[in-house]
Amino acid sequence: MKIPGLKTGRARLRAVVDDTHGAATIEAVIWLPVFFFIFALIADTSMIFGSESQVLRVIQDANRNLSTGYSTTTAQISVEIKSRLSSISPNAVVTSTVVGNLITTSVVMPLTDITATGLVYAFTSGSVTVSAQHVMEGV
Repeated sequence: MKIPGLKTGRARLRAVVDDTHGAATIEAVIWLPVFFFIFALIADTSMIFGSESQVLRVIQDANRNLSTGYSTTTAQISVEIKSRLSSISPNAVVTSTVVGNLITTSVVMPLTDITATGLVYAFTSGSVTVSAQHVMEGV
């Protein structure tokens, strides 16, 4: 007895292969990790560049303070920079020197401190170095 609408054998297999219902969902599931990876990479890169900009501003302010006499030693501005950067990069290393009439300050921040997802850190265990120079005023 043949039941109307019931597919058997080859016809059923052909129907499953030709069925496009849910194809977009499967493609989305396949592409979702790629989109997440790209989004995470963009977020980490933005965090790195944003942190670099903030650190450069802090360094320039400290160098200006030393240049105008508000701060008196390189150790003093190093401590000032380190305290102002504690929320951005608690493991930052600050180096400040005065050679002649030129103040040079650099800050080295590990990527683990300044990335959101750690994805960039997975590719490189490096660090970001931000430096600035300022001429002493009145010298």
